[in-house]
Amino acid sequence: MTRSEAPPGSVGCRRPKLAARVRQTALWKTPRSAVALIVSIETLCVTWLCVANLSRLPSVSGLGRFILLFFVALVYAIGANKIELLRRYVAEVTFAGVASLWCMAAALILPVGLAGAFAALLYGHALFRIIRTKSGRLFQQIYVAATDVLATMAAASVVAYFGAGEGHMSSGLLGAIAVVLAMITYPVVQQTLVTTVIYLVARASRPVPLREVMLSRDDQVMEFATFSLAVLLAIALVFAPLLSPLVLVLIVVLRRSALVQELQVQATRDAKTGLLNAGAWRQEADRHIVRAERLNGSMSVVMLDLDHFKVLNDTYGHPAGDATLKAVADCLTEALRGYDAIGRYGGEEFIALLNEADATVSAVVADRLCARIRALDLPHGGKVTASIGVGVGKAGKHGLDELISVADKALYVAKGAGRDQVYIESAPLPSPATAHRAVRVQSVKPTQPH
Repeated sequence: MTRSEAPPGSVGCRRPKLAARVRQTALWKTPRSAVALIVSIETLCVTWLCVANLSRLPSVSGLGRFILLFFVALVYAIGANKIELLRRYVAEVTFAGVASLWCMAAALILPVGLAGAFAALLYGHALFRIIRTKSGRLFQQIYVAATDVLATMAAASVVAYFGAGEGHMSSGLLGAIAVVLAMITYPVVQQTLVTTVIYLVARASRPVPLREVMLSRDDQVMEFATFSLAVLLAIALVFAPLLSPLVLVLIVVLRRSALVQELQVQATRDAKTGLLNAGAWRQEADRHIVRAERLNGSMSVVMLDLDHFKVLNDTYGHPAGDATLKAVADCLTEALRGYDAIGRYGGEEFIALLNEADATVSAVVADRLCARIRALDLPHGGKVTASIGVGVGKAGKHGLDELISVADKALYVAKGAGRDQVYIESAPLPSPATAHRAVRVQSVKPTQPH
């Protein structure tokens, strides 16, 4: 039977279906520049790993440290399994940050080839778990593993250079210099390679600032703490192995504190925008008001509602709606002061508390927000506007609930007057002799005279 006469169930007839499935994979949809970098880095990783291990066979002492470090990592994995599983669930990541701890320790006490082999073995187990459970994008995790293997071998090369080829850190000034340079080399290599790919992928869909894809300051502090523990572990394994359990206790404490911090973030932050959720915003706003009472100054609550957001969702889809919410949240963060309490109040509504802001200052801020949101370049190509209501009051004379109520009424007026504009209202003073006053701020939209 010829290929053209093959029955419908043959391999030849399945090829179009296979090609279609390949085109639906995440790797196929990844920008070609990112794919080229991924393939290059993975090829470099495999080549360097093979050359380093084949060109110089490991010594007995090197193999002994390899086994000892692997045993310590295994003891930690058994003892802290619940912590790491919960961290992965909370942080929604495949690899826990503790992997960099073991890799850095390997770079400090093992030759270059063995250090790379240790990192590959460590991540190989994680990759096997992904394949078995079908969780996560395999090609992404393979690339992350390759970057960590390269970072481990780069840091180990620094240590080997200063250790005169001993394959582990030495004592004295040269040893200290080697450790410091290794602690710098590892994160620079790993974060540069990962950040570059993330940036290439993100830039393919929309302009993105580089700082958006880089580690936050808190993440960098946690990374430094992790590497510091790796140094202590390496020192203990080389010079005082019996002290290793004490270092393991410190590692468990660090991971538990990281878990608590991530749980706090999950509990207080809105998942779609990264802003404070309604409950956390109220707590933060209450603290601001308590501090503002000492100055007896003006303050205001700004309530912002996106106009016709349901129409945007129905037209472009919910992913576009989520991207719009994130863009507006970023706009609020950039336009307001760093110490202003900003939150997502619910749905397409945002809220902020401005300290030391009277009606005039609040008008300038709200008008600027209105204009910036109107000018946003959204990923889906559409446009969005916002109606803003502002409630102005005096610290010590008006409570948070009163300011929210006034701002909500002002927002209702702004929406009723045609949307895409600002309305400011001052809260009534407690004294009955003081008349209630409202201030109408002209919208910056020129098509609607007031």
